[in-house]
Amino acid sequence: MTQNSETSYKKSNKATSSPWLAFSVAALAIMSSALDRGASNVILPNIAEEFVSDIPTAQWINTTYLLMVAALLLPMGRLTDILGSKKVIVSGLIVFLFGGIASALSPSIEILLSGRVLQGIGGAMVQGTAFIIAISAFGERQRGKAVGLVLIFVGLGNVAGPTVGGLVTTYAGWRSVFIVTSLVSAAGALLAFLALDSHRTNQISNSKFDWYGATLCVSTLSSLLAGIAMTAHFGWSLIPLSVIALSLVSGGLFVWRGLVTDSPILDLQLFRRPIFGLSILSNLICFVGMSSALFLLPFYLKYVQGYPPDKVGSVFIPAAACMAIVSPLSGRLSDRFGTRIFTVGGSLLVTIGLIILSTLDESSNGLLPYIAMIPISAGMGAFYGPNNSAILAVTPTSNQSAVIGFINLIRNSGSLIAIPIAATIVTLVMSSMGFEANLSAVNYGSETELISSFIKGMRISFAIFTSATLIGMILSLCPTPKIIP
Repeated sequence: MTQNSETSYKKSNKATSSPWLAFSVAALAIMSSALDRGASNVILPNIAEEFVSDIPTAQWINTTYLLMVAALLLPMGRLTDILGSKKVIVSGLIVFLFGGIASALSPSIEILLSGRVLQGIGGAMVQGTAFIIAISAFGERQRGKAVGLVLIFVGLGNVAGPTVGGLVTTYAGWRSVFIVTSLVSAAGALLAFLALDSHRTNQISNSKFDWYGATLCVSTLSSLLAGIAMTAHFGWSLIPLSVIALSLVSGGLFVWRGLVTDSPILDLQLFRRPIFGLSILSNLICFVGMSSALFLLPFYLKYVQGYPPDKVGSVFIPAAACMAIVSPLSGRLSDRFGTRIFTVGGSLLVTIGLIILSTLDESSNGLLPYIAMIPISAGMGAFYGPNNSAILAVTPTSNQSAVIGFINLIRNSGSLIAIPIAATIVTLVMSSMGFEANLSAVNYGSETELISSFIKGMRISFAIFTSATLIGMILSLCPTPKIIP
C-alpha cells in the first residue's frame, strides 16, 4: 500500500475529532450486545414456560444468536474494511434493534428464533466494528489502551446482563428484556450516526467484496459450530459428525478461495507471520480454558455445594470486577512496555486459577471458587488487550477490520468449543463409573457415588484445560512485534 493510500485509509476510518466521543459510540454499541447476551440467559426458563417448550429447545434461542454472530464476524469485518466503520455499525445496530423488537413481539418460538437470527446478524456487524472505532479513535500507538477500555464495557454488559434480565422479567415480563436491549442499541445507532465521520476516499473502498468467499466462510463456521453445539443433544453421533465433516469440506474450499482471489475475506498469508498465528492460537486456548470454568463451575456450586442461583452468580462478580480493572491497565502498560509480559503473565494467571479449580471436591472451602475465578478473569483481562495488539501490530491497516472480526470470532468460539469438550470429558468419566452419561442426572442431594463421579470428571476436565493453557502461555513467549503499516 502506498503512503498516500495508507494515509487516506486512516482518515477514512477516523471516527471523529473527539476520541472520547468516538469511544462512547464503541462502548455503547458493544454494551448493547454484551447486555443482551447476559440478560437472555436468565429468561430462557420463562420463554420455555410460555411457549410450552423444553429447556434444550429453548437453549437454541441463544445458540442461534451465537452461531450467527460467530459465522458472520469475519465477513462483516471485511465489509467494514471496504465500506467504513460508520455505515456498518449504524446498520448493525438498526438490524439488532429490529431483531429485538421481533423477539419481544413474537407469538411463537419460531418467530422468536427468527428475531434472534436478526440480532445475531446485527451483533456480528457491531462487535468487530466497535473495536476498530475505538482503536482508530486513540491511534495505533494506544491500541492496547483502546482494546482494554472496550473490554470494560464487555465485562459490565456480561455482569449487568443477568441482573437486568432478572429485574426486568420480575416486574415487566421477559419480553421487556428485548425492549430494553433494543433501546440501548437505538441510542447507540443515533450516537454513531451523529458522531462518526462517514468520509471515505481510500483505495480499499474500491475493492470487491468476495461474496463467494463469504458464503464459504459462513458455511464453514456455521456448520462447524452447529455440529459442535449438537453434541450437547446427540452426543458424538452420526448427525453432528456429518455436519462437522461438511464444515471441513467447506473450510477447504474457503482456504482455496482465499489463496486465489485478489480480495479475500481474510488474508491467509498473514499466518506465515509466526507472531500472528501463534497469538491467534494462544487466544483461542485461553478463551477455551476460561469458558470451561464458566460452564462447569456453576454445576459444582449448584449441585454439589447446594448454592441458590443468586449465590452462584455472586462467585463471578469479584472476578468480573477484577477483569474490568486489569483490562485497561494492561492495555495501557503494554503500549509502553510491550505485549509479551502481559500475555505470558495473563496466561499464567488463568493456569493458576484452573489448577485451583482442579482441586475442588465435596468438602472444599467455600472461598475456593471465588479465589480461583479471580486469577482466571484477571488473567484474561491482562492477556486479551496485549494479545490483540500483538496480532494487529503485524496486520496491514487495510486488513485490520477483518482481522478484528476474526479475533472476535475466536473469542465467541471459545465457549462453543469448551462446553461440549468439558461435557464430554465429565460424562465419559461418569459413564466409566457406572452412571448415566448425562449432566442433567446430577442434582443436589444425589447419591454420594454419583456426585463423586461428577467431581472426578470435573477435576480431570480442569486438569486437561490447565495443560492447554500452559501451552498457550508458551505460545505467548514470542517477542513483542514491530508495527507493520
